[in-house]
Amino acid sequence: MRSERPIGAATRSANQFTVSFNDISYSVRRRPFYGEWKKLLSDICGDFHSGELTAIMGPSGAGKSTLMDILTGFTTSGWRGEVLVNGRKRNLASFRRLSAYIMQDDHMQPLLTVAESMWLAADLKLEFNKSATEKWLGIDTILKEMGLDNCANTRANDLSGGQKKRLAIALELISNPPIMFFDEPTSGLDSVAARQCLGLLKSLAREGRTIVCSIHQPSASLFDMIDHLYVMDKGHCIYTGSARNLVSFLMSFNLQCPAYYDPADFLLEVVNGDYGHEHLDQLINSSDRGKCKRWHDDGGSCSDSSSNDQSSKMRCVEYLPKLPLSATPIIYESQTSWASSAYYATGFFWQLRVLLRRNAIKLSRDKILSFTRLTMHLLIGLLVGSMYYQIGQDAAFALENFSLLFFTLMFVMYTAFSATLITFPDELPILTREHFNRWYKLRSVYIANKLADLPVQIAATACFTFVVYQMSGQISELRRLALFALMCLMVSLIAQIIGLIIGISLSVQNGVVFGPFAITPSLIFSGFFVYLRDAPSYIQWIFHVSFLKYGFEGVVLAIYGYGRPKMGCSADYCHFRLPEVLLDMVNMKYSSYWTSTIFMIGLYIVLDVTAYLLLRVRLKNRTYII
Repeated sequence: MRSERPIGAATRSANQFTVSFNDISYSVRRRPFYGEWKKLLSDICGDFHSGELTAIMGPSGAGKSTLMDILTGFTTSGWRGEVLVNGRKRNLASFRRLSAYIMQDDHMQPLLTVAESMWLAADLKLEFNKSATEKWLGIDTILKEMGLDNCANTRANDLSGGQKKRLAIALELISNPPIMFFDEPTSGLDSVAARQCLGLLKSLAREGRTIVCSIHQPSASLFDMIDHLYVMDKGHCIYTGSARNLVSFLMSFNLQCPAYYDPADFLLEVVNGDYGHEHLDQLINSSDRGKCKRWHDDGGSCSDSSSNDQSSKMRCVEYLPKLPLSATPIIYESQTSWASSAYYATGFFWQLRVLLRRNAIKLSRDKILSFTRLTMHLLIGLLVGSMYYQIGQDAAFALENFSLLFFTLMFVMYTAFSATLITFPDELPILTREHFNRWYKLRSVYIANKLADLPVQIAATACFTFVVYQMSGQISELRRLALFALMCLMVSLIAQIIGLIIGISLSVQNGVVFGPFAITPSLIFSGFFVYLRDAPSYIQWIFHVSFLKYGFEGVVLAIYGYGRPKMGCSADYCHFRLPEVLLDMVNMKYSSYWTSTIFMIGLYIVLDVTAYLLLRVRLKNRTYII
């Protein structure tokens, strides 16, 4: 006969985790590189158990998010102390396989629907042995339990705040992690949505998970849902224990919470000094840095099998059903079993395939990244072509054609540079969240993003160069057109990777202001404004490292080099009827197209590796964009 025991109860004992921490301290400088240190956490201790909804509470600046970042492994350096899992020192790589971190800002792909986001997450977070039917069954179960089944075909940017919170949770529930952290999950939600969100977390805890969230100032109804309360102020622990024991704790210091008054509001007023500043030191000393167990109450914990309270047992049934798509249960008791599991559920090529599919969906719906770029290149190409109409083979307009070639490079350079500079910082928070929660390897998403955008960049550059080449009446040779377009493409790709480096390093605002300075030196020393032979000897070396100088030489040689015959002349006298005369004047007579090509390819590889390493450092150190 089938047991009436709740689904998942059989594996609870093996999958329960207690996250504890001892003597955690963390300090930062008030200003980068210099200035006095500010202590954010002061030797605090504590432990969070499975089956309980634990809330880290405190006023703004108390250190809640800082503690969460350390416990999750999001902050990996600069702090002292130890984090334990089931009494053993935490192995960070193993711990991250067991946990998920849902951050305060719900950054997700705005152009994907709820169902598409879930399906792509399932493809990335579940093993190969899961069939499509199993995945869809699990996704459907999660969406129903989250109340998202009615908006499965709604794009993420059209969801309400509460729906976005639930979707963020649903995406991480696909891999069924036993430990989940939530940073300010009720932030920005109305009272109803906040209660639904916290009720969901309570249900997840009742299933046997270790659920830890930070919360600023819960209402009375939200406060009543919390099992374990950890209160902080200015990096100190002032209370740890059951939420329902908080009033008694305060009464022990002659702090009487008024009737019908929210205990959380009263506590924050006490911390703020409304009832005298002398109480704060007493609260800190009483908590013994978080070691005090006097106010703990295990009666409401689902993990307390010794409790005979029938109502408590009934409350323990209020959990979400065990998801059928969860990975094969691992016996988590030993540290060695954690380390033996694969860090990512899928391999590099599978991740690349899934991410390419996701990027294809995004590009098909993002008019700015695809349709607008192509349209802009076409319209500007028509405008420029009409201004320089049919001058390419007329020696009387050789200098004007020379300027046209330079403008062509400038246009493809700045459009490629600006597109990446503006769009990538918006992608970085999404990438940070997904990579931290082990969706994919960094090189998978890096290559997928490059491959997905490459066809659009090639099409846009080819569209512009072809229109300009034909309308300006350049020499009708397929070889010259191909060389001209190839050099323009290489310039655009190098500019794009420079924009990516700036986008990784700076915010959109700072990138727009300071980003152009990264390519201005290459522009000045391109050989258009000042020829190499006319420049002072002490700055001539800058010409030789300017990518635009090599690109400009390449397009000029594609048009006027390779033994081009004498050009026609519509004026009485044309000094540049022989293309060699023009090449000699601009100091390009002895330049080589393929030397320029080799330099451009080598520079692109160097910049590409630099961008990847910089992105890896950014994600590893979790540094913020300046």
